[in-house]
Amino acid sequence: MDPSAFTEITYGVDAGVATVTLNRPDRRNAWSGQMAVEYRWALHHAHCDPGARVVVVTGAGDAFCAGADTEALATIGASGGAYAKAKAALPPYPAGTPAALRHNHTAPLTISTPLVAAINGACAGAGFVLATYADLRWASEDARIATSFAALGLPAEYGVGWMLPRIVGSARALELLLDPSPRTAADAARLGFVQRVLPAGELLTAVGDYARRLARHSAPASLAMMKRAVVVDAVGDLDAAYRRSVADMDGALATADFRTGVAAARAKTAPDFLAPLQPEPAP
Repeated sequence: MDPSAFTEITYGVDAGVATVTLNRPDRRNAWSGQMAVEYRWALHHAHCDPGARVVVVTGAGDAFCAGADTEALATIGASGGAYAKAKAALPPYPAGTPAALRHNHTAPLTISTPLVAAINGACAGAGFVLATYADLRWASEDARIATSFAALGLPAEYGVGWMLPRIVGSARALELLLDPSPRTAADAARLGFVQRVLPAGELLTAVGDYARRLARHSAPASLAMMKRAVVVDAVGDLDAAYRRSVADMDGALATADFRTGVAAARAKTAPDFLAPLQPEPAP
């Protein structure tokens, strides 16, 4: 699915950063089946595009994602819990993705590019799931973050009960899950869910600056290997993770990125890993 066909998100790449914007502002970017399909394809394009080094996901308007569409939830409730799963062509998972990560909501963990959620407003339910599977979460100080599940008689959906403790610890995960009340960004940061809180109006600029800095000054292979080590290798045992990191290091020593980094270190400058992507100057 080409990004030009997206109807519920927008996708674009600039200066090494792929920006994914949930684009149903009239519904506070409520999560839908179509949005889920488009999000999978956006992640696939970011993973496959050598020009995309970091992904930023945010919401249009004054909300990140207020949760699943309440009209759809009401329909499911009225039907006694029955619902039809949307059937749509989805992209393949990256090569080597473990079976345990081959799920729609875990797909962000499988791509090679770091993913930063810029939480710019309401983030609840399905939006909380989306943020949980991001690698980092930055929020505006006026954001409100809620798990919502307990208020709807639902479990910690889509593996969040496994993922959230890896981010904040088991006790804090339960603190977030058992009480569905909305929390401030500062409170979410205190619990370790959010890594940075920015003044209202400064979030996207700050996240964009951070993402562009990673894209330019951190080698793309390093970003991919580090993400895999933290997310995938950490699920296994230490011995296997250690051996793979050594193999990665030995392989990296022969790359152009390593030579670029060493040359910059010797010159006491920051390496520029986006330089090869820049267009040739006009004659």
